[in-house]
Amino acid sequence: MKRQFIKDIKPGSQVDDVFYCSRRDVKERRDGGAFLTLELRDKTGSVAGIMWDRIEDALRCVEVGGFYRVAGRMGDYQGKPQFNVSVIHPAAPSDISRDDFIAASRYDRAEMMTELRGYVAAVKSRHLRAVLDAFFADEKFAEQFSLAPGGARVHHAYLGGLLEHTVLMCRLARSFPEVYKEIDADLLMAGVILHDVGKIREYVYDVAIDHSYDGRLLGHITLGYQMVQDKIAGIKDFPVEAARMLLHIILAHHGQMEFGSPKTPKFAEAFIVYFLDNLDARAAMF
Repeated sequence: MKRQFIKDIKPGSQVDDVFYCSRRDVKERRDGGAFLTLELRDKTGSVAGIMWDRIEDALRCVEVGGFYRVAGRMGDYQGKPQFNVSVIHPAAPSDISRDDFIAASRYDRAEMMTELRGYVAAVKSRHLRAVLDAFFADEKFAEQFSLAPGGARVHHAYLGGLLEHTVLMCRLARSFPEVYKEIDADLLMAGVILHDVGKIREYVYDVAIDHSYDGRLLGHITLGYQMVQDKIAGIKDFPVEAARMLLHIILAHHGQMEFGSPKTPKFAEAFIVYFLDNLDARAAMF
């Protein structure tokens, strides 16, 4: 088990512990030599690392996505912590524990899932309810949804993060139809619940949160679109327009193309899902 966590290490401290390497770059020194820069992580955060000397051995064994025992001294650079690495080598498997590298939601996952199932049960549209049930009646899927992170770094980057993010958005979404009478409450709630469903395939989190192969190549918007489209295809006489609108919500929930959305929101429910997604993500970042 780890003894030294990033958030607790003060400048000037000597460090000797296991960290996850999420970035590794070789850069040129002014004298023509090379030095190594790293990003090291644990469940409490990340820190920049730098190694000036004897980097040849490190380059032979250090890869992004691995766990390493790192020794050195915590300093600072331009007011930010910087780990001055003297020794780095692969960690022993017995020294690696998921609990040291992935935080968990502060909320009870079982209670959040019960609340989410309540929102599913409140959907009155027979077809939208059918597509939600096609997902959440599958206990294996429900377990994956409750455990998955909501991100790798930026927001809800912990176990249960996806479920927490979705439930908080549902709490916010349920009031919109009371204010804006034209809103289709069922379409809005179905869109909120399924907007990030692709994240159960975007991330792996056995020991640390990282992108899966599909996550890197396709991303959660494309994966989620495919997953929902497959469920819709299995429901007899699913209305074409309802399918089109639900799928559009998934494609448009990042709001702008430069943020990864293939489409921008074209109707109110899609815009509200984008707005709530952005609101909850940014609130979590603060």
